Amino acid sequence: MSRESTGASVSWRLVHCVSHASITPLCNIRIRAIEIAHYRNNGALITIEGITHEGQTVTATTTRNTTNTSWSTHRGWVALAVGYQWFYNGANFLAFKIAGNALHPLMVATLRFSLAALVVLPFALRRWRHSPASVPELGGAALIGVTMLVASQALAIWGTHFLPAGVAAVFGSSAPLFLALFAWAVLRQPMTGRQIAGVAVGMAGLVLMGWTSATGGDFRPVGVVLTLIGTASWAAGSLLAPRLALPRDPLISLATQLTAAGAVLGSIVAVSGIAATTRPASVAPSAWAALAFLVVASTLIGYAVFLTLNAHVSTTLANTFNYAAPVIALFLSALLLHEPLTLVKLISGGIALVGVALMIDRK
Repeated sequence: MSRESTGASVSWRLVHCVSHASITPLCNIRIRAIEIAHYRNNGALITIEGITHEGQTVTATTTRNTTNTSWSTHRGWVALAVGYQWFYNGANFLAFKIAGNALHPLMVATLRFSLAALVVLPFALRRWRHSPASVPELGGAALIGVTMLVASQALAIWGTHFLPAGVAAVFGSSAPLFLALFAWAVLRQPMTGRQIAGVAVGMAGLVLMGWTSATGGDFRPVGVVLTLIGTASWAAGSLLAPRLALPRDPLISLATQLTAAGAVLGSIVAVSGIAATTRPASVAPSAWAALAFLVVASTLIGYAVFLTLNAHVSTTLANTFNYAAPVIALFLSALLLHEPLTLVKLISGGIALVGVALMIDRK
């Protein structure tokens, strides 16, 4: 939530807000302060403080709903966007598995973000003249790219190499659990009873999922460690982002994040010798198709869908992929990769996702 205050004379009305800076007059007072508290996706709470001619201080509040837009009223478009978000977030882990088995997982991440950056950069440069970013803003976006793309997504791809894709998706859905734990441990934000229950249930489900999957030949504990570190890095980046100066234009911010991630990962694969040992001619077509899915369907289209949902629907609806995508991944991996889908795995995954669901903000 961000706040801004201004002492400008603004016409106002108690019960209806036309826009952030234009409110129809109701009474003749002198505006002393107007504070707009922006709530992500759900609108704004506007508090106006004024002084009457008699010297009496009066305060009024009103809300402005930004979710009731023409786009969000078309339920078919909303359902299509949410369904696509569920699908690609679940299918991501199958693409991680297929591409990461043919190429080194860090090479997959390098190509994914570098190719996406090449597509986004020309459009971002066209937007630059209208919305240039400062050096601190570019630095903030680059830091988010390293945190949320290199330390998070690259490790998730690497972790999936050592796990069944469906199991990796369940572990990868634990970001809300880490968000609550980090906010409590680092920011000293107390957890509610619902959050404590969510962390306890979610962690129990993850432990059960690991225990029930440990007997499989495609399961190695290092995959769990890498995936959870990646998920924790995503949570850390989510807490860090609001505290950084970032470009105002989301396309410029995305281009900076992708470029920074591609540069860091490219340096890693070059220095480590991964690039030198990569033989593109020996890579199966299915792996290239999986990489293309990650670049186009997940990174480019997926980001656009995520931004659109966040601008037009509630935070709760926009983040349902946290517990819908792992279910899709479990079934897709069973259908396409022939991974065993046992009742115990479904139960343990369900317990973990109940914990995640408890963490989703419903305000």
